Amino acid sequence: MAFVVKSRTIVEILNSSLQKIAEIKNLYPINEQGMILRYSKELSDYGQCTFRVSTKDPILSQFGDILKPHAYHIRIKRGNEVMWQGAIVDNTQRNRNFIEVRGVEYLFYLDKILIRRDADKPDTDEDESNFRVFSTGTMGAAITTLITQAKADFGGNHILSTMTVGTVETPDYPKNFTDTSSPPKPLTGAWSFSNDVTLQYDYHSALFVIKNFGNYTNADFELTNDLVFNFKKRIGNVIKGITFSYNRVGGNIIDYNVPRLGMRMSNEIIGIAADDEGKILHATQRNSASVQTNGLLQTAKAFNDVKSKNPLEVRLTEELRLMSDSEESPINIILNEKAYPLGQYGLGDIVWVKIKDHIIDFQKERRIVGMTVTLHNTGRELVAIQTNVVPDNMKGLI
Repeated sequence: MAFVVKSRTIVEILNSSLQKIAEIKNLYPINEQGMILRYSKELSDYGQCTFRVSTKDPILSQFGDILKPHAYHIRIKRGNEVMWQGAIVDNTQRNRNFIEVRGVEYLFYLDKILIRRDADKPDTDEDESNFRVFSTGTMGAAITTLITQAKADFGGNHILSTMTVGTVETPDYPKNFTDTSSPPKPLTGAWSFSNDVTLQYDYHSALFVIKNFGNYTNADFELTNDLVFNFKKRIGNVIKGITFSYNRVGGNIIDYNVPRLGMRMSNEIIGIAADDEGKILHATQRNSASVQTNGLLQTAKAFNDVKSKNPLEVRLTEELRLMSDSEESPINIILNEKAYPLGQYGLGDIVWVKIKDHIIDFQKERRIVGMTVTLHNTGRELVAIQTNVVPDNMKGLI
């Protein structure tokens, strides 16, 4: 197996103020191959890290129980550059040999706080306190409110009590949004909730709702190491000079997985939802080219957050984009020492992936949605990249 040689990686333990307490100098192997550290980053989601410390490590005698979940934090550095930072959430194993530590990036905590629901209206039969309805204002304003309320609900002792709102952009409506006038008029420009564009959630987390907003509009979000929350129309860049390639005589990929996931395929989706008065909404989306090639593959999906037909149709469009072609499955690549170093590409970037290996011939633009780094006890790194389909509004940019 090949590795990429990098400068020294440092694992630090931090207190609740994110000040360094100690440096883990002797990481215990996490497998028989001598790997001692693994960490990942995800687009619009939280990454994780895993490492082990010897139960008898002198650092634990010197500083005490500094591996306790939610009380202490992890910072991974390469030289002076911070590669990963997050909270300790698990000691998945504690035995006579080692303590295994699992950490998560801070976006995790937004999945541990429920959104506030609406106040009950005493003159109605429905208990509105079971729901949060988004029917007015821009999406950007709604997200800012969600983050501000989550921060307040965490309380002053939580790590996210110092979270701030950075850049929050309101994405545009997807194609084919219309109002309910006769004849219908197109809805264009920045997404604004209305009777024609309504979403409703009950006992969901803040992260769940923000992910849904991002799914409807192909927008991205992040919570930085400095605890700044950003929601943008797009995170990442079009990288014209970077190609990850594999062939029998060279390239910078040492292994790959280009699956064809036909079992999950559907080329016609029927969506079902209900508006706030209980009226059932239906919509159908079909990929005619896929039906012609593969025959009809139907499925039906119900959405309890959708309260108007516009969001229902765009939800089906996005689902169909990812399900109607087995060739558009997520693919993973593992890089060798010839690959571009981390920092020259990042989450959200669009790059070329070219794989030519006997019958396998894959050459497409792909979007980086995840990265996993595994550190060997020799100091070498193994870098794996997860890629997905490029959204329609980003294709052809390279």
